Amino acid sequence: MKKESIRFLKLFLGLFYCSLGCVTILKSNLGLAPWDVLHQGISKVTGITIGQASISLGVIIVLMDIFLGQPIGIGTVLNFIFIGLFMDLIIFLDFIPMFDSVFLRIIEILIGIFFYSYGTFLYMKQGMGCGPRDGFMQILTKKFNKPVSVIKNGIEIVAFVIGWLLGGKLGIGTIATALIMGIWLQIMFKVGNVDIKKLHHRNIKEELLHLNKVIRGFE
Repeated sequence: MKKESIRFLKLFLGLFYCSLGCVTILKSNLGLAPWDVLHQGISKVTGITIGQASISLGVIIVLMDIFLGQPIGIGTVLNFIFIGLFMDLIIFLDFIPMFDSVFLRIIEILIGIFFYSYGTFLYMKQGMGCGPRDGFMQILTKKFNKPVSVIKNGIEIVAFVIGWLLGGKLGIGTIATALIMGIWLQIMFKVGNVDIKKLHHRNIKEELLHLNKVIRGFE
């Protein structure tokens, strides 16, 4: 029971770090994150809000993940819900500074990328399901047998290029995020001794059956 509680705690901590990273990147004011450039581009073309574009694209990617065999776990559902909630909380508390100095803003975005990368590593390591974009990254990593850095950076670059072609705005921070995040994520998986190609995620049914077994054993 204690082990499962720690898994859930690490999952939520990972999601919180992802949210912290997103807001820190935003506060650096050096450009939108790659996926947000795409969301903005879709928003301009279709007339829906950036938030609606993010949700709609997330649903499409989840459907692609399911089609390609990626398990949809409890972590997938919690990712959908809590990333946005944690981001709203962090923005409301307003404890992340904004700097005028370009040097400090560059340091800030690097810190943001680190937090986001670590959060992704931490929650994925629990094997409880990925967010739609991270699940897609794992699928492509397995399919093409390439390093995480190559796949992750490639996905981010494609996202912001399409977004830019659709009218989204990018900056130096957008490019930095796309080029650095995959490298840091690969280092974290290596240091954490996690092979993403072999990392198994329980689907929701498997997770509930496992938790039921743990609870009954605890009784």
